[in-house]
Amino acid sequence: MRQNRRQFISTASVGAGTLFIPSWLRAGFSGHSPNAQINLGVIGTGKQANGLFKRMSKMPEARVVAACDVYASNLERFVATAATTYAEQAGGGNDSAPATYSDYRRLLDHPDLDAVLIATPDHQHAQMCIDALDRGLHVYCEKPLAHTIEEGRAIVEAVKRSGKVLQTGSMQRSMRSFQRAVELIRAGSIGELSEAIVSIGVPARTFDLPAQPVPAGMDWKAWVGPSVSRPFHTNLAPGSDQRMWAKWRDFAEYGGGMITDWGAHMFDIVQWARDKDTSGPTQFFPSGGDAQFGLTMFYDDGFKVEHRQFGRGNAVRFIGSKGTLDVSRGFIDSSIPGLVGYNDTNASMSTSANVIHFQEFFDAILKGKEVSCPAETGHRTSSMCTLANIAYRLRRPLIWDPATERIANDRAANKLLGPAYRMSLA
Repeated sequence: MRQNRRQFISTASVGAGTLFIPSWLRAGFSGHSPNAQINLGVIGTGKQANGLFKRMSKMPEARVVAACDVYASNLERFVATAATTYAEQAGGGNDSAPATYSDYRRLLDHPDLDAVLIATPDHQHAQMCIDALDRGLHVYCEKPLAHTIEEGRAIVEAVKRSGKVLQTGSMQRSMRSFQRAVELIRAGSIGELSEAIVSIGVPARTFDLPAQPVPAGMDWKAWVGPSVSRPFHTNLAPGSDQRMWAKWRDFAEYGGGMITDWGAHMFDIVQWARDKDTSGPTQFFPSGGDAQFGLTMFYDDGFKVEHRQFGRGNAVRFIGSKGTLDVSRGFIDSSIPGLVGYNDTNASMSTSANVIHFQEFFDAILKGKEVSCPAETGHRTSSMCTLANIAYRLRRPLIWDPATERIANDRAANKLLGPAYRMSLA
């Protein structure tokens, strides 16, 4: 028999229970880079990294001095682009190209390296972050911060040990339209907040692609890394000649579907608007029969978050006692006349949010400033997404304790907080 929320809560209790180089050798007691310009290494040189480099290369605070990928063609393309870009900036001639590595651990030992950008598939994030931090390097890691909840907590602890900067790449926090939405919500402009609807895609599925020959120059074993081995397919790791986003994020072995891919952006806005960056929802209720939409979450104060479509893709709708506010990358509007103006709607068009987000990261390294999405924040948003995936996968309610980071009512579900989460859903 399916329990309703009231019955469920009444029967469950929320209480549950390498080489190391000291950071002071690299960056002094202040934590700032000893170099006038940040020497940056890039780990993962696919489509995302190329897009980020295009924006970052115009910023004088940092320079890419090393790059790593397990797919030689992607690495060669990235390095060629970087070399050409830096040569043009130098006024022609041959400027030094970034050093190349096929093993990220060797890149971490590159001379005078200050920081790394990690733009690999989700399942690789944690170990790379931890290894970099333990070597005294600052880290900019693409979202979601981690593939599993236990990995996310391990990253947070590594940041504490190292004293280094970590910025999670949830760059919507650096986009003016989202900043304005959060300002309006926190100011009470739509009244007392009761609910948010998050319109994003579906959870991850079991890997189901046919095996293809591993291409020349691809180290497939290294690509799989700490996760479950599956056959190579070009959709998982497209070559440099393919203009497509990799589909590894669709599969439980390597990603979390759109729940973590876009959820790391959109659920993150809910967390931010409600000032819950060190906590999160405590109750997760999957829908009765639909394994892809309809999940409802509740915070401990009763605030509700629904995962469902409302006619606008990759967007959030906040519902208050005075009206609603919708926000996405292309718009911010409200049912309250005059609440949102022209400047709010077009605020995100002038400067790339990626540039602003990188600027935060660089300023944190060079000037000791704060970043908007540090490790704890990235971990909590990632956890929210992953718990939604677990509830969808198990098709039963979960009670989560954000303090202990354990599922209070379901011992079996706790196994999915760690490596077992990577296994097929079947």
